[in-house]
Amino acid sequence: MPRVLALDTATDACTLAWCGEGDLRARHERLARAHNRHILGMLTDILAGRSLASAVDVIACGVGPGSFTGLRVAVSVAQGLAWARDIPIHGFCSLSAQVYSAAALGLLSEGQWVLSTIDAQIGQLYGLWGQWREDHFHAEDAAFICPPELLALPTEPSSVAIIGSGLAYAERFPGQLQQLSTEHPDVTPDAAVMAHRLSTGSLALARQPAYALSPQYVQQTIGWKKLSEQRRHD
Repeated sequence: MPRVLALDTATDACTLAWCGEGDLRARHERLARAHNRHILGMLTDILAGRSLASAVDVIACGVGPGSFTGLRVAVSVAQGLAWARDIPIHGFCSLSAQVYSAAALGLLSEGQWVLSTIDAQIGQLYGLWGQWREDHFHAEDAAFICPPELLALPTEPSSVAIIGSGLAYAERFPGQLQQLSTEHPDVTPDAAVMAHRLSTGSLALARQPAYALSPQYVQQTIGWKKLSEQRRHD
């Protein structure tokens, strides 16, 4: 089995994990706007004295969508590590990773529709629709960004699990969606879940050179706000 180093900083969570040789080491911290100050120290911790070159076969990186700065932190760290030691990279969708985190927590049921969300911090949310079937997330379409009022059900589900920080806007969701949904706002991508699935073959690895990795910016033109103008959610 490949030894996988996984990391994601698309949300408030700074999450890293190493899986291989029958072992799993992970760090997962909520560090809003502080990922860059902690990520390398967390990496040193999970490598536990081993060198990157001797311990890692593939670096798996969450590419978003999510925090603009957060995505750049994860991608730049992953690329720098990969280039330095000629290690291949695997990029994964952070919204999909949240679904696998929710499944690992026992929050999803077979055949259930799932809406994975991340607060875009501009009165909108990033989202991805899909269905949980046979221990895998089957995305309905591509990730998107929209105001919460414009969320549209992809079909006529009997229930929907909504996960992630986009639930900060739950009161603005369409009435039908509110009636059908169970809410799990604290779910974030978990590198331990992704590292284990990728290392054991539960999810396929797509090995690429470091230069091929890039953040997934769902919206190319965004009206950015100063930090003082952004809505804060407790």
